[in-house]
Amino acid sequence: MEQQWALHGDVFRMRLGGMQAVVVVHPDLLQHVLLTKRENFIKGSVLDSVRGILGDGLITLEGSAWKERRTLAQPAFHRHSLEKLTAVMTASGARYFDRLAERLGPGGGELDMHPEFVRLTLDVVVSALFGEGTIDADEISYEALGEALELVSARTNGVQLPDWLPTPRNVKFKRTLSELNRNVYTIIDSAKKMEGGNGSLLSMLLDARDENGTRLSSEAIRDEVITLFMAGHETTALTLTWLFALLDGRLDVLAQMREEVARVLGGRDPTFDDVSKLVYLRQVVDETLRYRPVAPMVGRNAAVDDQLGGYDVARGDVVLPFIWGVHRHPDFWTDPERFDPDRFAGGTSKLRHKWCYLPFSGGPRICIGNAFSLIETVVLVAQLLNRFDVEVQSCADVKPVAVATVRPSKAVRVKFTPRSS
Repeated sequence: MEQQWALHGDVFRMRLGGMQAVVVVHPDLLQHVLLTKRENFIKGSVLDSVRGILGDGLITLEGSAWKERRTLAQPAFHRHSLEKLTAVMTASGARYFDRLAERLGPGGGELDMHPEFVRLTLDVVVSALFGEGTIDADEISYEALGEALELVSARTNGVQLPDWLPTPRNVKFKRTLSELNRNVYTIIDSAKKMEGGNGSLLSMLLDARDENGTRLSSEAIRDEVITLFMAGHETTALTLTWLFALLDGRLDVLAQMREEVARVLGGRDPTFDDVSKLVYLRQVVDETLRYRPVAPMVGRNAAVDDQLGGYDVARGDVVLPFIWGVHRHPDFWTDPERFDPDRFAGGTSKLRHKWCYLPFSGGPRICIGNAFSLIETVVLVAQLLNRFDVEVQSCADVKPVAVATVRPSKAVRVKFTPRSS
């Protein structure tokens, strides 16, 4: 897609797997699709492959059904709730990193970061969003979650044969979906047994009533839980992984992060109020999300005929706002292929086009958990730097691979040495 963008400019048609797509890269065009004329571009058939995994949840619903569900879930991500959730994140991080220090011993050791961060963020999302004590993260198959993401991509690219055909891909899909549902219904059943709930989003969903006083169906709750599973830990795990990959050869960035963490925290774990004080660490997170956006594009279907950049778009066309490209657009980013956290320093962001940086998409359908993910990333990196000296091994041959998310092509290896208390 980058090659086609270089050849044809900020709006072009291309064949992507088995579909013809209109790709848009300029911030004005993304604003048109995701905000200004959002009613013209819906989450239609382009997301059917995702619905096969997630069902009808916040990511895939449209219209009034989406608005009702969003209203239902929004309180769990308000400031007051985020303060409580930050304490849960910190507790999960402390447990994980303390166990890691014991596992490695005084001499430390080298680790592949992605599977480590997947396990850690899974523990956080289980505790924070579903309630501590609901279920142990060790009981959940993160391999099944990873396979589900890969299957979403596989079902999007190429010609999708009917599900009833016993192809290897369809057999794997049914097996993975069965494992995923087993995990999800285990969590739901555990939460139902807890008297009075536990203040988690799952408790809210279980207690919620619509305007007629009717509870959400078990299937609707399942769809939201799987949505939180998929969106709530894999994305943050990848951001953390890429952050360390991008620190390869950047001892200056690592030193500045460590100095700030030591100065602000003084060796203790962060609180909600500390997150806003870790200014440079947040810049590193923002630049990581620019350089390696976890979701490289979003998909829409044109609901009516429209125009994008002077080109006709017909009703039913697949439209792909290319976030990976807009994060590198040379008209809006200086030296875009350089990893530079200082581009987010001070008030520099106010000088840029508001739609050239969209790590969580944009408009009304911006990710509901964006603040949760940013706080979690800052908290966990701060805790890690408090407890360990880190040495990033060469990542020169670690390339971005687009599945449903942007994953590293090879292991991101980091040497961890526990620090003295």
